[in-house]
Amino acid sequence: MPDNTPKQHALAREWAAARIVLIGGFIVAIGVAGYFVYRQHQETLAEHGQSAQTAALPKKIDAKKLLQVEAAVCTEELIHAKNIGIVPEYGVLATPRLVRTDVSRRFICEASTHLAKYFIAADLRCNNLLDAACMSVYRVVLKDGTIVYARPE
Repeated sequence: MPDNTPKQHALAREWAAARIVLIGGFIVAIGVAGYFVYRQHQETLAEHGQSAQTAALPKKIDAKKLLQVEAAVCTEELIHAKNIGIVPEYGVLATPRLVRTDVSRRFICEASTHLAKYFIAADLRCNNLLDAACMSVYRVVLKDGTIVYARPE
């Protein structure tokens, strides 16, 4: 049997070129698919990262609403101090701002009359200021440090 070596060499070269093209095509296709999967994964991570960062950051509090809430808490503290008979009926809030203490949900407000300044510390036991049981006066102190009232423990 005669060997057609030039034809066989040409056929072998074509077969090698076909394998290179086929394998190279698969590699390129896998690379493109990997790129799109990677890109989608990065977008997903970015979305989750933003939502986690947004959840971790405190929401901005409206200054007007904060002042209204502070004034409401201080007004309730003053009303309770008047009801107990510690602050005279003509006592008014010296400032609508409250001071937070180290004790959770205990706030200090400043009231005054023409004769004295009172610092009223009260515990806020619930979020409903309309309920009288939600506010409990803890202590009332004069400006000079004299304790006028201390809640019995």
